[in-house]
Amino acid sequence: MAGEDRPGDTRGTHQGTHQGGGRPGETAPTEWIGSSRPPPDEPGASAGDTSGPGGARRRWLIPVAAVAVVALIAGGGFAAYSTLSGGGDQPADAIPSSAIGYARVDLDPAADQKINMVRLLRRVPEFEKETGITSDTDDLRKRVFEEAIEGEGCSELDYDADIAPWIGERAGMAAIPAEKGSEPDALLALQVTDEDAARTGIEELQACTDESDMDEMDTSGLAFVGDYALIAETQELADDFAAAAADEALADSAAFSADMEALGGEGVASFWLDVDAVMDKIGEDDPEATEALQGLGYEDLGTFSAALRAESDAMELVVAGDGDLSNFTGDTAPVTDVALLPDSTLAAVGFTGGGDAITALWGKLEGVPDSQLGDAIGPGGLEGLADQFEAQFGIVLPNDIAVLLGEELTVALDSEGIAVDDSEFMLDTSTLNVGARMRTDPEAVRDLLTRVQQLVAATTGQSIRIADADLEDGIVLASNNAYARALAEDGALGDSATYEAAVADAGSATGVLFVDLDKLAEVVDESVGDAESRWLEVFRGVGVSTVPDGQYTRTTARLVFD
Repeated sequence: MAGEDRPGDTRGTHQGTHQGGGRPGETAPTEWIGSSRPPPDEPGASAGDTSGPGGARRRWLIPVAAVAVVALIAGGGFAAYSTLSGGGDQPADAIPSSAIGYARVDLDPAADQKINMVRLLRRVPEFEKETGITSDTDDLRKRVFEEAIEGEGCSELDYDADIAPWIGERAGMAAIPAEKGSEPDALLALQVTDEDAARTGIEELQACTDESDMDEMDTSGLAFVGDYALIAETQELADDFAAAAADEALADSAAFSADMEALGGEGVASFWLDVDAVMDKIGEDDPEATEALQGLGYEDLGTFSAALRAESDAMELVVAGDGDLSNFTGDTAPVTDVALLPDSTLAAVGFTGGGDAITALWGKLEGVPDSQLGDAIGPGGLEGLADQFEAQFGIVLPNDIAVLLGEELTVALDSEGIAVDDSEFMLDTSTLNVGARMRTDPEAVRDLLTRVQQLVAATTGQSIRIADADLEDGIVLASNNAYARALAEDGALGDSATYEAAVADAGSATGVLFVDLDKLAEVVDESVGDAESRWLEVFRGVGVSTVPDGQYTRTTARLVFD
């Protein structure tokens, strides 16, 4: 859990406390980190004034963060890229290591990522019309700023005079744990190029967001660490966070650094969450929430991190986790059957270890008291639910589900055979080619299929026919005999350029999802016309893959452009 440090983890001694000064009742001396002068006098900002979330002082933080970050994103993302080299600290260098959640936007990562992101987005229909971005050198910061402050009482502010002189390239938001029973405190870190101008600009933003709350807004917190302005709910918090970050920043945590490294690069934006620490906070108010997870054997929830980045022909989101929940199956055997599907496949999903995973989950559920399972299971508990399913449907839980999932399950939809009934504008299911390759006990599947067919016939009077074919160590089920035979043969989907581009680490992935968007565009064009398909024609495919990587499980979602 959160209080148990992993090797090299320095977070444990910081979570749940504010560094650089005690709370509540203990006033820390103001330390204006990274500034050549002390903070300005702030009437009404008392050291003991630490009202919780939801108070009037928080009202300024949201619009100020929105205005500053939106202006930053718009400016950095769509501004002139005449200066492509970047450097300096990241927001994590200005945020205390006690943070339990962190989100970052970096508009000055590797220069090629900035250019790639804009070039790819400009291919999307209507993008230029809706955003006004017509080249890589467009600067929309001023327009976005004016739209963001509309209705906020900030009409007197001028972007060129009040924002542009100090706004930097990077921004971060963090959640810092407060005392027990209180919600975490929010912290905004903005990179600035001129501290004095930033102080003036941020204070003007704080003041103009709500003229009626001027007295309370005077207590808004502003401090500086290196090249970053820290904006917090109160001045005391801002000072505490600045001192804590100077003592040990989130970026200094070995565990945090390892999480970021597991992503393979933080890209344009990144996210990090200490799930154990979050669940500890939730457990303070709702112990049953954590007890239920612990009852299932999920003791180490670890962390989750994510990064968004761009390549020359693709955008991808990478997520890494190192806890009990990061890998659904726990299997390390790679998926093989998705790559062996016909190259006419439109969409497919496959994963390994599903049978063992459902059996293990059922075993964990059996150890959980009925009171914690809630109304979803019913008064008879898990055993009663299984008895009811077998008596009513002839389905044996969890065995029948484990048989279906097996060692490996791959489900596919072919691009051939998709047709739309023009009279009703509905998909004609009679021509669909859909099926599954199943690495499992074929006779057990046939037995289950017979029971399902009998159940459907008895309850609806209808018969369902499912074609099957043998695999060397499994079975194929399909919507018709021709497609069953096609699935039973080893195809070449894995050799297609679209599949290779869309599915990251395909050879070692334990789970894969793939959609050929070129084929989907053709189907849509033939069925409903090119007006709708043009939105798809700029894309080649989308892929999602999950790979075990040491203590981490990494999932990559990739959108490939034509």
